[in-house]
Amino acid sequence: MTDRTRKCVFTHSAWKQCGFTLLEVLASLVVLALLVLGLAQGMRFGVAAYDRQTRLTYRQADLDAVDRTLRQLIEQINPGTAHDAPAIAGTPDSFEFTSELPEAAAAWGSRDAEVRLLVDGTNRLLMRWSPYTHALPNTPPAVVDTVLLEQVDHVVFSYWSRSGEAGWRGRWDKAEVPALVRIRIVFRAGSGRAWPDIVAATQRGRP
Repeated sequence: MTDRTRKCVFTHSAWKQCGFTLLEVLASLVVLALLVLGLAQGMRFGVAAYDRQTRLTYRQADLDAVDRTLRQLIEQINPGTAHDAPAIAGTPDSFEFTSELPEAAAAWGSRDAEVRLLVDGTNRLLMRWSPYTHALPNTPPAVVDTVLLEQVDHVVFSYWSRSGEAGWRGRWDKAEVPALVRIRIVFRAGSGRAWPDIVAATQRGRP
């Protein structure tokens, strides 16, 4: 054992020079614990923020897709012909018409469909549709319910006439296609979702 080692072992003053006191060790542990706690809190906050941003992104994408679908359906409403008026029935809470489905429905053979938009008893915005056969079928075509949105309290449809009548109408029973259709989607309280009114113009002209 060297003289330096013996001095560190056997003298109190030398021990203070060669190592750490218990108080210093405890203080270091406290500081380390605070650093670890801060890192854990920061990571938890970061994960929560990322999760919230991801949910908002998915919700936004969901609403964007529904917006595009509804606009396309309204833009492609079948206007009928001079001898065959369009089959349209509009109320404040539902809208029935014949239109062209999105391209994804081409597998059915025809994209023309009889469509009804409504909110069902389980707070779902539905597109209830069946293939449009252009003739009286021997058997009624199958009706398909496609869920567009959930947690919808109600929906409000309004209609703007082509004949120069000013203002939105709450019902549509004319033998012609409205110039504009406005759709107001009201989500259930507490859902945290909102969407501006959808206003779409019908674009198909009579052949």
